[in-house]
Amino acid sequence: MLIDYAAITHPGKIRKNNEDAYLLSALDGEEPIINGRARPLKVGEPGLLVAVADGMGGAAAGEVASHEGLAAVSLFLFGHWGRLAPEKVAETELLKALKTAVEQASDAVLRYSDDDRTARGMGSTLTAAVIWRGAVYVAQVGDSRAYLFRQGRLHQITEDQTLVNDLVAQGALTREQARVHPQRNMITQALGSPQPLRVVLTRLVLRRGDRLLCCSDGLHGEVHDDRIEEVMGQALSPRRSLELLVDEALIQGGRDNITAVILALNDPSLALPAPDEGLDLYHPDLTSRGRGLWERFLHLIGGGAS
Repeated sequence: MLIDYAAITHPGKIRKNNEDAYLLSALDGEEPIINGRARPLKVGEPGLLVAVADGMGGAAAGEVASHEGLAAVSLFLFGHWGRLAPEKVAETELLKALKTAVEQASDAVLRYSDDDRTARGMGSTLTAAVIWRGAVYVAQVGDSRAYLFRQGRLHQITEDQTLVNDLVAQGALTREQARVHPQRNMITQALGSPQPLRVVLTRLVLRRGDRLLCCSDGLHGEVHDDRIEEVMGQALSPRRSLELLVDEALIQGGRDNITAVILALNDPSLALPAPDEGLDLYHPDLTSRGRGLWERFLHLIGGGAS
């Protein structure tokens, strides 16, 4: 699959340290790109891993947490999926490997925190996506996000694991109230937490011309979805789109670290979308019995950004 991509991480205007990180890996044994210079990535049988993490903790602990978490996810996926992908052709194997990789990453961050007193309480969000055989498989922990841009419309394909998002789901807050709530950054799930981790998995079939955006809350917390949609609708290169989005986040205050990755999915092997085609999202239930692997939620999303 042909994939054009760009990635940017920026400390913002307030924070001294940049505790965000991004990762790209072809899961083929080559060293992954973690906050490094872009290079061509050949996407083979194992697919392409892209991930964004937002660390937290005292001193440099947040920076360590985000990097440790990303490295652990990449290493596990290479060992338990990348090397076996030609044999393990079922997507169930990929989903199991992705979920376990995130759990292993959380354990790795927790062990580091336990071993280093200065890093106690550190943690990280994680939004990790594997592009494989014409679909994207997303694992979500915390409040970094994945969006899909298709036919001029932006769709949020992950749900924030935050206190305010829980209140929105309960009807106690509106979406707009949540955006300015003083506890809007209080996450309920994180890598490195001693509590049981709830990894949310999503599967989405891709179409030619789709663009996947993974970003930390330093971007989506400052730049409204409408503006993200506007920038991504300008048919610019992924790099230029990211530059404009980061500039917008800085204009709006740049109160947090800002990190984002855009993948432009223009491979001719992907089918073209039907006119006004929405998103068909699947949330795998790896523990279900009788009803099969999938509990399907069909989202035909209409009207603007969602």
